[in-house]
Amino acid sequence: MRAQAVQSTQIPLNPKNIPQFVDELPDLLAGDSLLVDSGTQIDLTMTERLSMVLSTGTVPNYQGTVTWAYIGSGQANRASYLGPVVLATKNSPTQIKFINNLGSAASTQVLAYKYSTDQTLHWADPMHDGMNMWNHMARPPVKGEEGAENYLDAIPAVPHLHGGYIPPVLDGGPDAWFTSDGVKVGSGYYSRDGLSPKNYCIYNYLNDQEGALIWFHDHTLGATRLNVYCGLAGAYLILDPGDTVLPTFFVEGQPLGYTITPLVIQDRMFDTNGQLFFPADSAGGLLWALNPEHPYWVPEFIGDTICVNGKTWPRKTVEQRRYLLMFINGSNARSYELSLVDPVSKNFGPPLWVVATDGGYLNKPVRIDPAAAVNNKLLMMPGERYWVIVDFAGYAGTVVGPNGVPYSGKWLLKNTAKAPYPGGASPQGATTGKIMQFVVTGGAVVDTSYNPDPTAFIRPVINDLTLAPLAKTRQLTLNEIMGMPQNAIDPVTGVLTAYPGGPLEILVNNTKWDGYRITGVDNTDPMMPIYTKSPIPGFIDDGHGNYLSEIPTEGDTELWEIVNTTADAHPIHTHLAQFQLQSRQAYDTKKYFAAYSTAFPAGFDFTMKMNVGPGVFIPAYGPPLAYDTPIGGKYGGNPDVTPFLKGPVKAALPQEAGWKDTVMAPPGMVTRFLIRWAPQGIDPTTPSTNCHLSFDPSAGGGGYVWHCHIVDHEDNEMMRPDMITPNQDEPSRQYRIGLDY
Repeated sequence: MRAQAVQSTQIPLNPKNIPQFVDELPDLLAGDSLLVDSGTQIDLTMTERLSMVLSTGTVPNYQGTVTWAYIGSGQANRASYLGPVVLATKNSPTQIKFINNLGSAASTQVLAYKYSTDQTLHWADPMHDGMNMWNHMARPPVKGEEGAENYLDAIPAVPHLHGGYIPPVLDGGPDAWFTSDGVKVGSGYYSRDGLSPKNYCIYNYLNDQEGALIWFHDHTLGATRLNVYCGLAGAYLILDPGDTVLPTFFVEGQPLGYTITPLVIQDRMFDTNGQLFFPADSAGGLLWALNPEHPYWVPEFIGDTICVNGKTWPRKTVEQRRYLLMFINGSNARSYELSLVDPVSKNFGPPLWVVATDGGYLNKPVRIDPAAAVNNKLLMMPGERYWVIVDFAGYAGTVVGPNGVPYSGKWLLKNTAKAPYPGGASPQGATTGKIMQFVVTGGAVVDTSYNPDPTAFIRPVINDLTLAPLAKTRQLTLNEIMGMPQNAIDPVTGVLTAYPGGPLEILVNNTKWDGYRITGVDNTDPMMPIYTKSPIPGFIDDGHGNYLSEIPTEGDTELWEIVNTTADAHPIHTHLAQFQLQSRQAYDTKKYFAAYSTAFPAGFDFTMKMNVGPGVFIPAYGPPLAYDTPIGGKYGGNPDVTPFLKGPVKAALPQEAGWKDTVMAPPGMVTRFLIRWAPQGIDPTTPSTNCHLSFDPSAGGGGYVWHCHIVDHEDNEMMRPDMITPNQDEPSRQYRIGLDY
């Protein structure tokens, strides 16, 4: 099924026309959103539905915004498109059947999807079994060609359990997608009941990891940014029966969400009819695309409206007691710097006590005080999670604040993060600088919940990976490939357009997803020039058409040094294993990039369509040197950054000093983390050969990925597949493919 490219007729809604703090925050732990694992299979259906996202009074006769959602039994009238929250128990598997009932791109009423799919990206491409012809073309598409059109067939989707210790076939990786009609599946598709194409998958999650708030969201190759934007995200809370903190927030006679509050923060845009708007091509009369090569893709979606739990600028009424706030940054690209302030009295609000991060509890609570000189805001990049305790006792209205002015009792959760982070535009004070409002009511209450003490341990001390034997150090780059300004025919409208230029794609280690490098152009058909390519020497075939460079061994501990050569920060996310952030350090970007560029041999520059070098940077060539030949003791194929380091080594922030699966890699810095491909609970001094996962990390011939969690980036090449070499035979595992999952 095909159609001519159609420009969206939507008109963006001015965010200042959306009333703020008029609607209560949707409770994601309410009965219509919470699913407690009872040992029987949970069915979640990906469904198109109306959700009351916009604040009351925004749009006349508003009946709701068309969204997508994972809907469980009895949840047809759920308040939010986000969810459900699945409540699982440590070491007790949870089986979920995910059903794709999204219909087709032609029939969907979610206009943000209909008008934004980009077939020039490396994407699922169900109509052509993943061939991605338009991603290999050596020219932009022309109006009327398929590459200039939106995809219109059955919608592909796949759920990924972000933060889960799970076998590769359950990971929900980018190639594991399946279409709504059950006809097409990706090369990594898996379901417990067989591999034949279906419109569902059955995943039995093992839950043998620390108690934590992880989450599930769509991860379809080249379409993650759209599927998540349309609503496909939910939370997955693993409860540890030995937890001594969380149960103290269970208030007798009250629902679970009484003092425990998940807060999923997302930025969005809407049209004047109250429907989701996504910037693609020149939708709404503004040119969003930077280059004609990808007419519907933008490097970062930066919305003008803030939603929390699926509601624009909500409020939450609270008592004078402690609350456990479970933050998830569910935005495409926007980061947040969070603090509480009283905009009326100008007083700072209560401190944020961080007790847990991505993969579990910290050793001790960390106080983030808005009045402090340093570490006074909670920074969150996309994909990161934090558990935060806030005590509203003493913050009711009329209480005189430190500046001598009485509190208003209405506390703004404020955002000061620039976008893109850290050097982009400041948030608008009237809109994106505001997240939500807390309204403190009533008098003092008896509060027996956990009271943070920065001197007392929350948990047994986290296994320190610095004590583990180091198997390998990898030094890997982050690269942005730029397109130049040009006057070209817009593939969508057919109109001559002045494109400003900008990122064509963003890469990890200067390497495309598939591990090939472009070697030239085949002009056999001059109307349809195709890039020629070959695998990067030394990379290993994974059996699925990709060539891999990161192939660690189960049980090994590795030090990864991420050298960010781009202008923005990137949230780097690893699948399967949690890691521990060690440090960040600045480097001389000009001198290092000069040495890095000099190391390149001669090759083909696809942005210039010509052979270049030696001694100049070649986009998407891969690393300039042999990956597996250590340079300064580091693998990765890049000149050692050590001689170019400058300034002090900056330790992880206190709130980052736990198990992480997503971490900020700032521009102009080297970010270092230790990652062990083994369970969190194994003593770090245990020999790697004795560190075994409960499942085969290569089960079904599958692997994982690591990538930037700015989903607009991962949709356009900033993601690489990896595989874990097992150190134990399958029959010795506690969980075995085909039997247990």
